[in-house]
Amino acid sequence: MNKVFFLSGPPLSGKDTQGKLLAKKIKGKFFVTHILIDKFFKKQKKNYLKIGKKIFNIKKEIEKRFKGGLYSPEIVGYVVSQKIKELIKKFNLVFSGSPRTIEEAKIEIKTLKELGVDFKIIALKVSENEIIKRARKRKREKEDEEELVKKRIETYKKYVIPTLNFLKKRGYLIEINGQGDVKEIHKKIIASLF
Repeated sequence: MNKVFFLSGPPLSGKDTQGKLLAKKIKGKFFVTHILIDKFFKKQKKNYLKIGKKIFNIKKEIEKRFKGGLYSPEIVGYVVSQKIKELIKKFNLVFSGSPRTIEEAKIEIKTLKELGVDFKIIALKVSENEIIKRARKRKREKEDEEELVKKRIETYKKYVIPTLNFLKKRGYLIEINGQGDVKEIHKKIIASLF
């Protein structure tokens, strides 16, 4: 049976880089969660999305993310779950940037358990000073502007850290020092998984 791996961590912690390396190593498919959701939104014919009994305004969801916030957990959980159901029989899967909230984690774990899929969540630990340093170096993207990065760090502390603690208590979490050489971090991740 194929496996699912999630890469978590603060902004600019190297989730995408490490996710791509892991996917290549295990010959799996790699997804950046927010890009997956952006694509999902573009395919929607209406301005609203119904998941269960809840209705979400797509435009408001997109605005939220570009202000440094998070997409609603139900949307992320739904989109990630659909992608797992669609591809798990053919591929190992790696997701970067999810789960970010406890609600999202619960939705995804429920799907994985129903499918009988083995999964692990890897959290990259990077200091705030290192994140700011990386943001100053990069400055390529709008998302890397210092103020926005600081806002994203606050969002991370408010939502993601409690989620990681929730996952750690349940034995799903592997913590890795995300500072230093990219190849060395990759080796640590592989050693912790296999």
